[in-house]
Amino acid sequence: MSPTEEPPSGGVEKRQPDDASNIIVTHTVGNNVEDANLTPIPLPQEWSSARKWLIVSSISLITFMVNISLVICAPAALAIGDDLNEHSAFLLVFYITVDNLGEALAPLYVGPLSERLGRLPVIHIYNALFVVFTLVSGFANSVAQIVVFRFLAGASVASIALNSPIIGDLFTIEQRGGAISIMSLIPILGTAVGPIAGGYVTQYLNWRWTFWLTAIGTAVLAGVLLLVMRETYVPVIKRKASGQKHQSASKYIHGWNLKTVRAVTLLVVRPFRILFSSPIAVIMTLFLSLHYGYLSLVGATMAMTFQQVYGFSESSSGLIYISLTVGTLSGSIFCRFTLDHFLIHGLPFRKKPPGFMPGPPYRSENRLIPMLPAMVTFPAGLLMYGWSLEYKVHWIVPTLASALCGFSLSASTAPIMSYLVDIFGDRAASAIAAALPLRYVMGAFFPVAAPYMYESMGHGWANTFLALTLVAASPIPLLVTIHPSRLKWIDKLTARPEKMARW
Repeated sequence: MSPTEEPPSGGVEKRQPDDASNIIVTHTVGNNVEDANLTPIPLPQEWSSARKWLIVSSISLITFMVNISLVICAPAALAIGDDLNEHSAFLLVFYITVDNLGEALAPLYVGPLSERLGRLPVIHIYNALFVVFTLVSGFANSVAQIVVFRFLAGASVASIALNSPIIGDLFTIEQRGGAISIMSLIPILGTAVGPIAGGYVTQYLNWRWTFWLTAIGTAVLAGVLLLVMRETYVPVIKRKASGQKHQSASKYIHGWNLKTVRAVTLLVVRPFRILFSSPIAVIMTLFLSLHYGYLSLVGATMAMTFQQVYGFSESSSGLIYISLTVGTLSGSIFCRFTLDHFLIHGLPFRKKPPGFMPGPPYRSENRLIPMLPAMVTFPAGLLMYGWSLEYKVHWIVPTLASALCGFSLSASTAPIMSYLVDIFGDRAASAIAAALPLRYVMGAFFPVAAPYMYESMGHGWANTFLALTLVAASPIPLLVTIHPSRLKWIDKLTARPEKMARW
């Protein structure tokens, strides 16, 4: 049917996009879809660079504040214990890491909800909840109350689950790796600013202000995001632009009334189906989770350890976290300049077929190549950190060791997140939802075990044990990266991506 022809009486004209980059605006009258003005609307990957990077910067700053909230109260552990008369070693570590447990749950509903409702409403609603629960944490009268409120704040974090999928919405595959690396740079600064600010705020104001200042800063940035953020999820944009805005709303309300059990089940179960149907995704998730859990163990106990071993003050112990930030920033910069390069060119020593020319289709496993150095630097950093504390070597040595650990986590996270975004496409939010929970569970509970482990084994042997487990976990990720064809046969989902269309 040409644009000038009228649809048959009583019928509905269904318009397809003119091409992959734009769609035609229509509107619905009754049951009919009528022309609006045939105005082409570019999809997110066709937006201007300024618009895309404004969105990326705003989301990065929100994640920056979330990362600050993770560690800003770490130097205040002893002060909180004294003020609230709480001296349980478990609680004085768990209140720092419990929001990781909340963040383990958040992706299970944030990702799938964003694929049903769009990224825009989900990220705004959960930002508001995060501000409320963080603010209330500052009014707690016991460490147990802080634990509850920080758990709820962690369960309200949307940006971490949606950052990578939004990058996938905005950028082409050739640009995506660099964009993910850059997006991770600003939030990483939170791991340095948080403890430094927390140390000085606790020493010169009060530990309660560590929560209040975080809530105020997040509220301001959430307001900025409210002004600049636009919907980026293509299926939702197409649904609205094709005249189904009102239709889809009644459709979903009707569906939830009649088929609530099925709808809820699909929403919650989808990430688990992706995770357990893809052995390679499980392997990479476990590997990344170990890295995150071990760095959380180091990070959550650094301030207390340096206060006890080297006699640092609260403010001075906060400065130690600069080393972690330098390491993680170095890893992000490393990924910024290698992720897209290796995607296109692959490993330099891999044999190329005759007449090979770089270009699509690309091998998604090439995304994992920048992760290879982390398989060496993280175990080395743990060994260096543990034994330098064991023998009370100059504090600069464990500080440098923590930088190696930070580099390793960053050099593992960006490649694995990029890999999941590439292979799962518009189901990337659910894929990320499947990858994050185990990571944050380990981040919540590994640090809790640290005081008992260090007391029974000593810093040296405890960190040696952690390093050996990382070495033991490395061969399969190494094989996935270097010889992926040898593992393809075990992966039922990534080999048959058409299955995801039914999910």
